[in-house]
Amino acid sequence: MNRRTSGVLAATLLWAGGAAAQMAENPVGGTAVRTTNDSDANSAKSQAVEQMALRILATEPVQRALADGLQVFGSSKEASKPDAMRYARSALQETGMFASLNAAMGVAPEPTFIWLYATPRSWHGYSMPGSRWYADNVDTMYRVLRVDERSSYEITVYPARTLPAQLSFMVYDWLMHNGMNPRNDVPLGTVTISEDTPRNADGSITLTLGPEPAAGRRNHVELKPTAKAVVVREIRGDWSPPMVRLAVKQTGGPAPLAKPLDALADEAAAYVRDGVNATVNISVGFGSMAENQLGELHVRWVEETGSKEQKLTSDEPLGPERALGFLSSFKFNLKEDEALVLTLSTTGTGYMGLNTYRPFLVTPEHVQATSSTNNYQAKANPDGTFTVVIARKDPGVYNWIDVSGIPYGFAGVRWQSLTKPTIGNLANAVRMQKVVKLKDLHQELPPTMVWVTPQERAQQRALRAEQFRLRCLGTPCEVGGKLDKP
Repeated sequence: MNRRTSGVLAATLLWAGGAAAQMAENPVGGTAVRTTNDSDANSAKSQAVEQMALRILATEPVQRALADGLQVFGSSKEASKPDAMRYARSALQETGMFASLNAAMGVAPEPTFIWLYATPRSWHGYSMPGSRWYADNVDTMYRVLRVDERSSYEITVYPARTLPAQLSFMVYDWLMHNGMNPRNDVPLGTVTISEDTPRNADGSITLTLGPEPAAGRRNHVELKPTAKAVVVREIRGDWSPPMVRLAVKQTGGPAPLAKPLDALADEAAAYVRDGVNATVNISVGFGSMAENQLGELHVRWVEETGSKEQKLTSDEPLGPERALGFLSSFKFNLKEDEALVLTLSTTGTGYMGLNTYRPFLVTPEHVQATSSTNNYQAKANPDGTFTVVIARKDPGVYNWIDVSGIPYGFAGVRWQSLTKPTIGNLANAVRMQKVVKLKDLHQELPPTMVWVTPQERAQQRALRAEQFRLRCLGTPCEVGGKLDKP
């Protein structure tokens, strides 16, 4: 048996367990008609993808790409920043996991959702490294579906009684990019679920995806040429409600082609190289910003129009029919006795969230630690703004952004779920930003600031971890915490 035959056999046998038992045979190149609904991120089919990805991650081509990536990181401008290279290996491991999952999805006999941009976890009897890449939002559960632009799919959405802050289905023309195109985050198309989205009799929502234009169908997503993936962003401002559940089936088009393990390894290694370059490119952009102050807000457009008028920044009022929201980024550089105090406005959006990132753009531990916050979690000022404190040591305020002691890193603020036409600029979004000494914090903060005891902090962290585990979709799991130690 030669290497290629052995690889095909290995790739095929991996699907022969419980997942494959639920799947109909489909001839290569034939029309695929799917009948099963076990396809959410904790399903047997998704487990098979994850286990295939773990095998791909361990291959020599992927490991070689990661070793090359370490050299690229080491020669970048960010390598000289405080503690930067301490986090390089863990960032690369997550880049490798992200790449391997994308490769594995491409040979799944049936479509299934995969939890990507995820923190490290153990579930179903195995451990998954994290797959955080390119500045994830920890308030968001990202579920990704690989698609073929020639095929048709049907997604069933089972929302909880209360919708999350934002639930969007976004089509992209990349699986992993090199960061050279500033419009990479602009999708080919988006459907956002709202209270008035047409529903089935049982309250579920059916979305169709295919190469045909929507032609007035609100629940249809056109798969334009070059479409490769659907990214489901469930932004959970409030982490406590039940998760949205998903199911998908392919209703037409060619079945995925089988690939040998060595071909999957080469594919994933190519993704790793792009992912490494993207991380370096965006880190350079972050690194060129002024320290400890927000950069200009960028528009998160609903879809790419190809128009020169669709700029990444705008002082024009934008409503939900055109924009998903806005994003600002910045770098922080703080001494151990310093804090960065920010007072932010929601600008009339339904969701505002702040995330911090280690060097090379992986979020610090955030399941138990408060390395992020949002307008649902933080304590508001009387005027509706939010004052947060970024510091290396616990300053004793409820709205502490815990950066795990790192002196240097990055942060991003997202304003999403537009409720009315909104101007996304610094004048509307930022009321105050100031570096102060920890010893002076009491006099610098609003008198209504909520302070906490060590016991109250422990309770805050415990509740956060309990609510985060809802993302395991009912599957027993261990997530974050000690698993997320670079």
